Amino acid sequence: MQTTAQIKEELRREFPGWSIIRSVPVGRWWATRGPKGDALVQPGTSCLEADTPEELRAQLRQVAG
Repeated sequence: MQTTAQIKEELRREFPGWSIIRSVPVGRWWATRGPKGDALVQPGTSCLEADTPEELRAQLRQVAG
């Protein structure tokens, strides 16, 4: 069984440029990436959230693909 730290590191390696966050009290996973230049953060492309790391990985693949 992987630790939260291991899962976060794995996601960061697979999706460079994304920050991976897990909220322990809420139990949700987030992936965020900052806007470049003066662009605005776009929901669904710059900030993702999921119940599990597997769901987050699927969303990241969809955005990256």
